Amino acid sequence: MNTSEQALLSLIVQNPDWKREHASQLSPVLFVSEQCRLIYEAVTECGHQWDATSITSTLRTRGKLDAVGGPAGVSEYFMDFPVVSMGEYHLQQVRQAAGLRRTLEVMERATVTLTAAIENGVADGAALVEGIKEQLEGAGKLPGKKLRRLTCAAAMEEAVTEIEERAKHPGEISGITTGFPRLDQITHGLQPGHLWVIAGGPSDGKSTLMQNILEGAAETGASTAIYQLEMPIHEQAMRLLVSDAGVSSQSLKTGLMTHEERVALAASMKRLKGRGVDFIDTDGVTADDILADIEQANYSVVMVDYLQLLDITIAKGGTREQAVSDITRKLKNLAKRKHLTIITGSQLNDDGRLRESRAIGQHADKILLVERVEVDGEPDESRRTLKVDKNRGGERYKRIPLRFAGASFRFQESSDVGGDDGDDWIDGMEKKRARSRTRTR
Repeated sequence: MNTSEQALLSLIVQNPDWKREHASQLSPVLFVSEQCRLIYEAVTECGHQWDATSITSTLRTRGKLDAVGGPAGVSEYFMDFPVVSMGEYHLQQVRQAAGLRRTLEVMERATVTLTAAIENGVADGAALVEGIKEQLEGAGKLPGKKLRRLTCAAAMEEAVTEIEERAKHPGEISGITTGFPRLDQITHGLQPGHLWVIAGGPSDGKSTLMQNILEGAAETGASTAIYQLEMPIHEQAMRLLVSDAGVSSQSLKTGLMTHEERVALAASMKRLKGRGVDFIDTDGVTADDILADIEQANYSVVMVDYLQLLDITIAKGGTREQAVSDITRKLKNLAKRKHLTIITGSQLNDDGRLRESRAIGQHADKILLVERVEVDGEPDESRRTLKVDKNRGGERYKRIPLRFAGASFRFQESSDVGGDDGDDWIDGMEKKRARSRTRTR
């Protein structure tokens, strides 16, 4: 017999107060021994108080007394001397063993099911595998998990500690910088445990904005990763290089680079080699593969580009909207559990709402909408407005004017999205490149 089971049951039958205190974590399914399980069920039927006599009487009434070894079988649990301080340990050992048994049972049934599917064929193999995954995930989750509790006094101490830490750096944001000063001021930076969603229409620049935010974090020394689903790694790396160097991607594609551009690229290459940015190969992977990889890694900021491109298995009878909602929830929980910031993107519907699932907005901590700007009725490709649509713990609906250098994959905050910045950032880069080309002819 499992020694932890025996020790736990001895404590239960001899200490009604301990049993009542841990009632939410106890269940007959925890006991693999039939004797222990039957005695525990008898204890439960006895109500608030019990002793060897009442337990024996209950088992006799149920016709189960012989199954536990008669009155002597009950009495043996009153003869031990359980150590109350070891109760928590034995309880967790028994719970863990029960979870592993349930997982093993599901795996054995899954083996039979998969073997039959291989031999006889199946209409939807992906749905079958997804169903088995869900069963495995739930198998080890027993009801009654003990939750962390803090008294009000302890919680206040944690809050005061956080306040004191922030007071040591007055005026500084509490999170990792996004690289955009006004956005940092509104959001307080990239906070651990938060899920950011950058939304926009096709070619609005949401992928570029995600990249720029990750660049801002990487410049501080943060460990970052890019899970790029829309393009191969070398293309994403080139975009990062072009953005850092401030050169035109057209120069790289055509090979017609000026001396100044070559110098800028060489300097950027040297800088970026020292940055903590990992490019993750996502070819052929599923959403669950990406979640598992993030779980196993140790990043501060992760970029997943983007939600609608994730390979999500839709459960039988489910919908794409439900599947996207589930993945968004998992991303949020993962960010919270791993104490990191996850940045992902989402397309918008024709009516300007998050595509496929309203739950994206419910799970996200920050939602930024990239909006095009029109000048005299025509879209201005060099300008965007960033609307802070959701900002957990901060102001909402703030708008930040941006300048957009599409050829250099770079956004920059602007003083006035509707005005004329004169010889501003983008114009300055374009004029510098034009002058450089003139000198090289």
